[in-house]
Amino acid sequence: MKAWRIVLRKFGRTSGATFGGLSGFSADGRWHRASRHLDYAAESLSLAILERLVHYKRFDALEPHVLYVLDIPNAMIESAPPPPPPPGWDGEDLLAAAQQIGDAWCDEQRSPALRVPSAVTPGEFNLMVNARHPAWRWDWVIAGPQRFAFDDRLVELIRQPT
Repeated sequence: MKAWRIVLRKFGRTSGATFGGLSGFSADGRWHRASRHLDYAAESLSLAILERLVHYKRFDALEPHVLYVLDIPNAMIESAPPPPPPPGWDGEDLLAAAQQIGDAWCDEQRSPALRVPSAVTPGEFNLMVNARHPAWRWDWVIAGPQRFAFDDRLVELIRQPT
């Protein structure tokens, strides 16, 4: 399965830096609590763009980004428990019940990747990636770093006052 990750260039100069898990270690995510070396990637480039933009609060200082592409064998990807996810998993606030799903997957080292629903785009999915898993292969990173720039129309749309 292919997956895309867009990251600030200053944190994505190498595959090791991009998939070293610093983002998951440093901050809570929808599907995990901090202190776990994890990174997220999206199942499509368009979802990767939306997932990245949704986390920006200020666009007047948008920094350069890079793009990476993964190709992870399906057998190495676990899917989160079948629907429905815990009630409220996709809300503005992070939900402990959803985080426990990713925490258990990571702590038990069940697979190098976990497929989880996207809160940004219903019906689409992200992958949580654990490059520290014993079965991880760096040759799954098939492209990157490639310079990436967001379409100016998206940036302007988000800059507009609400």
